Amino acid sequence: MPSSEALKSACPTLSGQTIAASAIGLPSGNATVTSATFVAAVPQAVNGSATTPAMPDYCKVLGTIAPVDPAAQLINFQVNLPTTWNRKAVQYGGGGYNGTLVTGLASLRDAAPDDVHPLTRGYVTLGTDSGHQASAFAPNAIGQFALNDEMLANYGYASYKKVKDVSVGLMQSFYKVGPSKMYYFGGSEGGREGLTMAQRFPNDYDGIVSVVPVVQLSMLFASYIPHQVPQFNGGWLSPAKVRTLAKFVSDTCDSLDNLADGVINNYLACPSRVNLQALRCVGGVDTGDTCLSDTQIATVTAVHTPHTYSFALANGLTSYPQWVYGNESSPDTLNGVSSVDGLPVTTMTRWVTGTAAPTTAVNATTDAQQWLYGANFVRYFITKDPNFDPLTYDPNNYQARVQAVSEIIDSSNPDLSAFFARGGKLILRENMGDLAQSPLAGINYFNAVAAKVGASAVEQSARLYISPASNHSGTATSVTNGSPVPTMVDLLDPLDRWASADQAPADSLVQTVKATTPPFALQASRPMCRYPNYPRYVGGDVKQATSYTCAASQP
Repeated sequence: MPSSEALKSACPTLSGQTIAASAIGLPSGNATVTSATFVAAVPQAVNGSATTPAMPDYCKVLGTIAPVDPAAQLINFQVNLPTTWNRKAVQYGGGGYNGTLVTGLASLRDAAPDDVHPLTRGYVTLGTDSGHQASAFAPNAIGQFALNDEMLANYGYASYKKVKDVSVGLMQSFYKVGPSKMYYFGGSEGGREGLTMAQRFPNDYDGIVSVVPVVQLSMLFASYIPHQVPQFNGGWLSPAKVRTLAKFVSDTCDSLDNLADGVINNYLACPSRVNLQALRCVGGVDTGDTCLSDTQIATVTAVHTPHTYSFALANGLTSYPQWVYGNESSPDTLNGVSSVDGLPVTTMTRWVTGTAAPTTAVNATTDAQQWLYGANFVRYFITKDPNFDPLTYDPNNYQARVQAVSEIIDSSNPDLSAFFARGGKLILRENMGDLAQSPLAGINYFNAVAAKVGASAVEQSARLYISPASNHSGTATSVTNGSPVPTMVDLLDPLDRWASADQAPADSLVQTVKATTPPFALQASRPMCRYPNYPRYVGGDVKQATSYTCAASQP
């Protein structure tokens, strides 16, 4: 491999390089490097209460992959080539409907503020926009790209494989040798992408970290509609109502883990104990912020009810699971807004109820993310009618299209035998306070993999960890006092040790919460247990992981 100085000099020569379509494993146009720039190392920097990690010398490569269909948009990609390379690469996943370039320069999901960036560890990092540019579409029509078949396939699976193939070609050109290990690391949509790579391209990746993966993506998007329907008829919950619900759930389930601290750790034991009728306003009519009306109870009930189909979708699935309860009031943001009428925007406000009641037209500023994504899915992925009223949507009227889209974007194939057989390793993480997607979908998928390939194969090659109370973004706070819950954990190192040295991850990993500036003082820790276990308090300092044991969570 060339020296660091030689690589620094070679970086600009990558600009203009073409990777022929024949070197890409799926139908595609040529790939072109539009720029290659050497970026000098920078030290760690502290900006107020935030710390920017140190970065090494690297070659920043930007490029495009041309489509087959001239009406389709380009696939944009970025590959970051460190001059000190460990011969491994990490492909970053995207989020939501994608459409924004994933640079590979952000910290990994759930990273602690003192975690070393993958580039600094010696990894090549890379990402893509998945083959469409969100800036080309109106904020309330972000799903419009799905009207083009090639752009939909790129979003579903193809762009990630294409970018991987191009990046390997660039590594071989730059370093004169290819990667010894190729990893995929993503959460949410990016987590789905990782599972997709294991399912569709089992020979391409050595290890995958999949955090809160939207496994049944088409079914998830469709399940959002029933959550919104009651809100058009008085069922909207204000931020104050959400706080009332969160406190009620916490009061009901908090102590199930042997510790009353405003954190629901015993996640499977909670749902059956929540009786929403105990929150019902007198007469079922809204009488204030301390209770829920019948239509508001209907909204919450819809979130906690499976979404079923009369026909099978990809891999024979006929339903999307209900959500679980826990930490509905964790602070969040909606379009950059963090508070409404003096109350914080919470994870439930962001995903389910929005900062105002939904409108058929879709208001990308105030509507819940579930309505934005759900309405866009129905209008652009299924009916292909921008003016269609999602409230009237019946999948039975579009069965063939629903099934076709499911085959493209759902990542529910449990047969990972080929991926496991070549030594592939998979680490999954589910956040039980997630209101963007049901964590039960990931749990069900993990169980389906075990049923398909056998418990022994799963034990050798896959892990599912549970982060109680964590929202979709990964963070959590106590419902009672607002203190941060330990949720940070590095999953790249355990994956690499497993894939490179066959050192399986421990049955529990330590999650932390740390000060955001040096010396990054440890503020609290807890174990992140393998499914179906949860952190049960056994005595001692509640802020120390050693005060908990991993115990089985049961309904």
